[in-house]
Amino acid sequence: MNQAQIRSIYCLAIWGTVALAFCGVFFLRGGPEGFAGDSLRILIAALDFGFGYLVYILMLKLTRKKSSSTAMLQDERDHEIARRANGTALVSVMTFIFILSIILFTLFQDLGVLPAGWLWFLAYFTSCFAYIVHAVVTLFLYREMSGND
Repeated sequence: MNQAQIRSIYCLAIWGTVALAFCGVFFLRGGPEGFAGDSLRILIAALDFGFGYLVYILMLKLTRKKSSSTAMLQDERDHEIARRANGTALVSVMTFIFILSIILFTLFQDLGVLPAGWLWFLAYFTSCFAYIVHAVVTLFLYREMSGND
């Protein structure tokens, strides 16, 4: 396994855990309607994401290439996988935001008001979603382009 695959596996574990914890905090004890007014839930969500970013940065540091070790060469396949994973993650995040926005608009159009909690959800969950999609696509592309079927 190369560095990109190892980092993708860790990324899935980190951001999958953060996403699950956030969904628990967000949807329990009042759901989206009560989230924006509940400072404890907002604090817990912020701590969840702060912890996720700290662990993510630590993982990047621990999995970086050491200057004393033999250099891992990257070929065109690695660059192509990175390019395709980045593009797919970008389009997936834009599609996620668009679809969720349209769903929320449709659900709350008649009321004329959208609970602010949904905006918190969109902001927080988008970052998790981006990391998760990028990691999944990276692992999928390495598997597909390995030639070991």
